[in-house]
Amino acid sequence: MGLIIGQIDIEIPSVLKAVFFALLIYSVGFKSGPEFFGSLNRGTIKLVLLSVILCVTGLASILLMNAIFGLYAGFAAELSAGALTDTAMMGTASSAMHALDISAAKLDRLNSHMAIVYAITYLFGTIGLIIFVSSIAPMLLKVDLKTSARELEAELAGTGKAKPDEEIHTYRTMVSRTHVILPGMTADGKTIADIEIQFAHLSIERVVRGEQIIERDVNCRLQADDVVGIVACRKFVSDMDYHFGPEVDNSAALSYPQKTLTVVPNKKKYIGKSLVELRREVGPLSRHGVFLNKMTRAGYELPLMEYTVYRIGDVIELSGLPSQVELIAKRFGRAKIGQHKSDIALHTAAIVFGTLVGLLTAHIGIVPIELGVDGGVLVVGLIVGWAHSRYPGFGDLPPAAQWVFSELGLTAFAAVVGLMAGPRAIAAMQEHGLSLVAAGIFVTLVPPLVALYAGRYLLKRHPMILLGSIAGAQTEAASMNTIIEESGSQTPVIGFTVCYAVSNVLFAVWGPIIVALS
Repeated sequence: MGLIIGQIDIEIPSVLKAVFFALLIYSVGFKSGPEFFGSLNRGTIKLVLLSVILCVTGLASILLMNAIFGLYAGFAAELSAGALTDTAMMGTASSAMHALDISAAKLDRLNSHMAIVYAITYLFGTIGLIIFVSSIAPMLLKVDLKTSARELEAELAGTGKAKPDEEIHTYRTMVSRTHVILPGMTADGKTIADIEIQFAHLSIERVVRGEQIIERDVNCRLQADDVVGIVACRKFVSDMDYHFGPEVDNSAALSYPQKTLTVVPNKKKYIGKSLVELRREVGPLSRHGVFLNKMTRAGYELPLMEYTVYRIGDVIELSGLPSQVELIAKRFGRAKIGQHKSDIALHTAAIVFGTLVGLLTAHIGIVPIELGVDGGVLVVGLIVGWAHSRYPGFGDLPPAAQWVFSELGLTAFAAVVGLMAGPRAIAAMQEHGLSLVAAGIFVTLVPPLVALYAGRYLLKRHPMILLGSIAGAQTEAASMNTIIEESGSQTPVIGFTVCYAVSNVLFAVWGPIIVALS
């Protein structure tokens, strides 16, 4: 729409482009910071290598298309931004072109080239990758997404091979029930602690004995005719009749206090450990009257499997008795309080500081070295995002606010580029239209194809993690969501987040390099 409306030659202040791009690149840095710095360890080295392989292949593909079709700098830069669906590259390339020793007229022509190439290639860049990861890649690897997801989940759960007709359980849903204990049942005469050791996936929250209400006490010995309020995994509730007695309706047994907390695990001794390792250290959370509801990484929910690993920046949600939830939260990390509020003053200062850092220039001999405004804002965003993951009270920016920063910055930046291109865009399309389409298809499909075979046969990645990694390495969330829908599993998220963070940084760096080599 920017290109279409721009045909009437609207005057747009060029500074708007820089302002909106600063919002976009800062939000990218803030979101990617925890995963980017967290990826600098042995546990994620293969995911980092996969991102590097895809990004380097993408850069090589761009330079090859530039050599074949003789593209200008604006064409080459936006071919990469559109075909690889990374708008940050367009912004850093635009800044690099402003630093070139060229006339204002030539700079305007390069900017118009950017807009039209981005418009032509972005659509196929998005749709093409979705088709690749959901259809082409599984066919090349000879795997079925649903079956592969079951196998990975069985592996993460430590249960071996999954049966072909087994349902996929990517998380455990907790439910509440009340049962009356009958004489001779398993629970009759045992303490709550004894019961919860025997059945690790349930927690007895309250006992009603006649007119007396007994709050959770693991030393309480249950007896016949007690009514117990139980929280358990949904798939275990059908067995409770055989161990306790029939289910009854008793509001008093389920009227116990509950609290839900969002926690950032930042204790070093827990980072890098799997759920099964944590269970060995602290025991099942259910024995504390606390349940792990969900675990998210970079805004995406992870499967709660035995071998799912905690990493810096992960966020967990706990629920249970208020006193116990708070104790467990302190043991694992810091509770996020007031997370609906954004620290606008700090983030404004961070963007300004990043801009100033980007303006600094050093020299090695006669060669100037500088981050540029976009690079400075990105680096500061990465640092603030990482610091926030370690210290949740610092620089809060909830997911909804991150979305506003990112989408407003992305949409407005692309619109300004289109409006500024104006009538010159038509001439550029007539001159290079078909060659740009062909080059866009090549650049969209070749890097993920190389990464697919490198990840499977060189890095030995599981197909589900590999496909999520490719979607992340090409910074395309829509593709990752498609894999989740097709497989019915959250396991692709395991590979997505690290690759997304690393590629966002590398692609931003590629912009000036492409301009310099075109």
